[in-house]
Amino acid sequence: ATEIIPLLLPGYQVEQVLVVEMPDLKSTEMEGPPGELEQGLVGLALPEARVVNVYKTEWIEHSGNFERAYRVLTTKTDKPTYLVIEFQTEREDEDLPRRLLRNYATVNRYALKDVEQEEGNVEHKNIIMNTGYYVYPAVLCPFSQAVPAPIRDTFQGEVMLAFNFMIVGLWEKDAREFLNTHVSSTYFLLPAMKNADATLLGLAIEELAQQFQGDDMELGRHLTGLSLLLQQSEMMSEEEKLVAQEHLKRFTHLIKNDPYEE
Repeated sequence: ATEIIPLLLPGYQVEQVLVVEMPDLKSTEMEGPPGELEQGLVGLALPEARVVNVYKTEWIEHSGNFERAYRVLTTKTDKPTYLVIEFQTEREDEDLPRRLLRNYATVNRYALKDVEQEEGNVEHKNIIMNTGYYVYPAVLCPFSQAVPAPIRDTFQGEVMLAFNFMIVGLWEKDAREFLNTHVSSTYFLLPAMKNADATLLGLAIEELAQQFQGDDMELGRHLTGLSLLLQQSEMMSEEEKLVAQEHLKRFTHLIKNDPYEE
């Protein structure tokens, strides 16, 4: 992340990589029909609604699930700044914006505590309206034809929830420029960039093989990501993809079919 983020988002430097525990919500349907209290409460907001089921929701602070976030330095502000990134790995992923919203809210809570500890300030109460820091949500998107849409929930014509986020479009980046940086951590993203072709990917694969010679695990990790993006690339023709696959053949034993398996 310390190498990738400054290249994808010029002007941002990673100050600290954070591992933030994501709380969980567990809802259990309550037995029996809804009571008058539930009907009355809902009726105050939605007079025409009828309560069908009532759920008890439990907040689980320590879920054991963790996500990464990044404290960054940026020329845009001198306030503490945090970056939350969701990587789009599938073209059709309708849940992605809400996952990002969940992570964004949790990192806001983390940032509040972080800033309070740093400044010794315990006055802040409203984490959304707090002006002592910024949390920027972003989606790293390889698919120009399937860009995730912001959340805009409406009810009876009124916007009840709106959530916007930055789109970092890989198709806008130039693969030649990234290869020329020789920052190998970005090479798995090359197939999703403009001007990517089989020759360029062949050079990147050879550079990775040289850099991680004797470290099959690390080489396999990089090539697994590159192979995944190659298969999904919208920037390369099928013919170019087939030629690029030839460069990967001698490393087939290192490439995982499922890059997300532990």
